[in-house]
Amino acid sequence: MVRLPICQDCAAGRDLCPTHREMLEKGLLSETDVKVSRILYELDGYYRIGDTVELVRAIDLGSFVLLLVRGDVSRLIGKGGRVLKAIRQKVGKPVRIVEIDVDLKKSVQDLFSGARVIGVGEERRGEKNVYKIYVLRRDIKFLPFKYKDIEKALSYIVPGDFVVEFV
Repeated sequence: MVRLPICQDCAAGRDLCPTHREMLEKGLLSETDVKVSRILYELDGYYRIGDTVELVRAIDLGSFVLLLVRGDVSRLIGKGGRVLKAIRQKVGKPVRIVEIDVDLKKSVQDLFSGARVIGVGEERRGEKNVYKIYVLRRDIKFLPFKYKDIEKALSYIVPGDFVVEFV
């Protein structure tokens, strides 16, 4: 069973338990988290995704849905992309899966997908660390989504401030 931000009973049923309803009202969970959790619960019975993957957060960014996961991402993609395609059909939007708690460059590359990320550097500005993400300028045309939405997604992935530079 996929590890989800909501309990199995909430994922299987129509209503949320009081604990998760309260988390939803406080903003600790979003409607997208609940929707994607229920979709993954349903697909787990069919595709046997397993418990090696954990959905941490699901964020609707307008032009696509960002899934932040830990663990074996390949289980969410599935053989030939079958699981990802099923998720995409049920959500009704493109889906981008990003593995967190690994190398920051890999997480950023998962998001940018079509465009090549040359590197991710860290710069000290006063008391803050600012991450610089270097992307090839000629790959701008290969960005999978609107740049504004990618920037919003980066704010969930990068710990702190960041600057994207096209070189």
